[in-house]
Amino acid sequence: MAEFENIYAKSNPFVRAHFDCPTCGGKLWEYAIQGQMVCEDCRELYPSKEIFDAQVSQ
Repeated sequence: MAEFENIYAKSNPFVRAHFDCPTCGGKLWEYAIQGQMVCEDCRELYPSKEIFDAQVSQ
């Protein structure tokens, strides 16, 4: 069987985004693989595109 290194197994998939949660104002973390953001306070999930579009329209 071939050996390979899975770089994703060692990396943290969450990246802190520079956006505030529209529900509670907490900081959002982006889970880019799934295209979602999660709030560190209220744990609400948002599609990343929804958050990006809301920021552009402001």
